Amino acid sequence: MNQAEKDNIIRLLNERGVRLPCSRCGGNNFSLLDGYFNSSINPQLDNNVILGGPSIPTVGIICNRCGFINYHAIGALGLINNNRTENLNETRNENQNETE
Repeated sequence: MNQAEKDNIIRLLNERGVRLPCSRCGGNNFSLLDGYFNSSINPQLDNNVILGGPSIPTVGIICNRCGFINYHAIGALGLINNNRTENLNETRNENQNETE
Protein backbone atom coordinates (compact mmCIF):
# COMPACT_ATOMS: atom_id res chain seq x y z
CA MET A 1 0.00 0.00 0.00
CA ASN A 2 1.54 3.29 -1.04
CA GLN A 3 1.11 6.67 0.67
CA ALA A 4 -1.48 7.89 -1.85
CA GLU A 5 -3.64 4.82 -1.11
CA LYS A 6 -3.27 5.40 2.64
CA ASP A 7 -4.20 9.07 2.31
CA ASN A 8 -7.27 8.17 0.24
CA ILE A 9 -8.43 5.52 2.75
CA ILE A 10 -7.99 7.93 5.67
CA ARG A 11 -9.93 10.60 3.75
CA LEU A 12 -12.76 8.15 2.99
CA LEU A 13 -12.97 6.99 6.62
CA ASN A 14 -13.09 10.60 7.83
CA GLU A 15 -15.81 11.43 5.29
CA ARG A 16 -17.88 8.58 6.75
CA GLY A 17 -17.49 9.87 10.30
CA VAL A 18 -15.01 7.29 11.57
CA ARG A 19 -13.77 9.52 14.40
CA LEU A 20 -14.89 7.84 17.63
CA PRO A 21 -12.33 6.85 20.27
CA CYS A 22 -11.13 3.27 20.62
CA SER A 23 -13.92 0.99 21.80
CA ARG A 24 -11.55 -0.86 24.15
CA CYS A 25 -9.46 1.84 25.89
CA GLY A 26 -10.90 5.20 24.80
CA GLY A 27 -7.68 6.18 23.01
CA ASN A 28 -7.82 8.78 20.26
CA ASN A 29 -4.73 8.00 18.17
CA PHE A 30 -4.84 5.39 15.43
CA SER A 31 -2.64 4.11 12.61
CA LEU A 32 -3.64 2.58 9.30
CA LEU A 33 -1.89 -0.77 8.94
CA ASP A 34 0.36 -1.03 5.90
CA GLY A 35 -1.55 -3.50 3.75
CA TYR A 36 -4.85 -5.19 3.04
CA PHE A 37 -6.53 -8.13 4.77
CA ASN A 38 -8.98 -10.75 3.51
CA SER A 39 -11.54 -12.10 5.93
CA SER A 40 -12.68 -15.52 4.73
CA ILE A 41 -16.38 -16.31 4.66
CA ASN A 42 -17.12 -19.91 5.62
CA PRO A 43 -20.65 -21.25 5.05
CA GLN A 44 -20.51 -23.35 8.20
CA LEU A 45 -18.37 -23.91 11.27
CA ASP A 46 -16.99 -27.41 10.79
CA ASN A 47 -13.26 -26.94 11.47
CA ASN A 48 -12.50 -26.89 7.74
CA VAL A 49 -10.63 -24.00 6.17
CA ILE A 50 -11.74 -23.09 2.66
CA LEU A 51 -8.96 -21.57 0.57
CA GLY A 52 -9.89 -19.48 -2.42
CA GLY A 53 -13.50 -19.10 -1.32
CA PRO A 54 -15.44 -15.89 -0.78
CA SER A 55 -13.84 -13.21 1.37
CA ILE A 56 -14.21 -9.60 2.42
CA PRO A 57 -11.20 -7.40 1.60
CA THR A 58 -10.50 -5.00 4.46
CA VAL A 59 -8.07 -2.45 5.85
CA GLY A 60 -6.99 -2.49 9.48
CA ILE A 61 -6.89 0.47 11.85
CA ILE A 62 -4.89 -0.07 15.06
CA CYS A 63 -5.22 1.89 18.30
CA ASN A 64 -1.81 3.35 19.15
CA ARG A 65 -2.58 3.07 22.87
CA CYS A 66 -3.80 -0.53 23.38
CA GLY A 67 -3.29 -2.19 19.98
CA PHE A 68 -6.95 -3.05 19.34
CA ILE A 69 -7.53 -3.54 15.60
CA ASN A 70 -10.70 -2.56 13.74
CA TYR A 71 -11.30 -3.72 10.18
CA HIS A 72 -13.18 -1.74 7.54
CA ALA A 73 -14.50 -3.38 4.36
CA ILE A 74 -12.95 -1.62 1.37
CA GLY A 75 -16.04 -2.31 -0.75
CA ALA A 76 -18.08 -0.08 1.56
CA LEU A 77 -15.48 2.63 0.99
CA GLY A 78 -15.89 2.34 -2.79
CA LEU A 79 -12.41 0.90 -3.32
CA ILE A 80 -13.29 -2.26 -5.24
CA ASN A 81 -14.84 -2.91 -8.63
CA ASN A 82 -18.51 -1.90 -8.39
CA ASN A 83 -19.56 -4.33 -11.14
CA ARG A 84 -18.27 -7.25 -9.09
CA THR A 85 -20.13 -6.00 -6.01
CA GLU A 86 -23.36 -5.48 -7.99
CA ASN A 87 -23.07 -8.97 -9.47
CA LEU A 88 -22.52 -10.46 -6.01
CA ASN A 89 -25.58 -8.64 -4.64
CA GLU A 90 -27.72 -9.79 -7.61
CA THR A 91 -26.62 -13.39 -7.04
CA ARG A 92 -27.47 -13.16 -3.34
CA ASN A 93 -30.91 -11.69 -4.12
CA GLU A 94 -31.63 -14.43 -6.67
CA ASN A 95 -30.60 -17.13 -4.19
CA GLN A 96 -32.73 -15.58 -1.46
CA ASN A 97 -35.78 -15.41 -3.77
CA GLU A 98 -35.35 -19.09 -4.64
CA THR A 99 -35.43 -20.13 -0.97
CA GLU A 100 -38.56 -18.11 -0.12
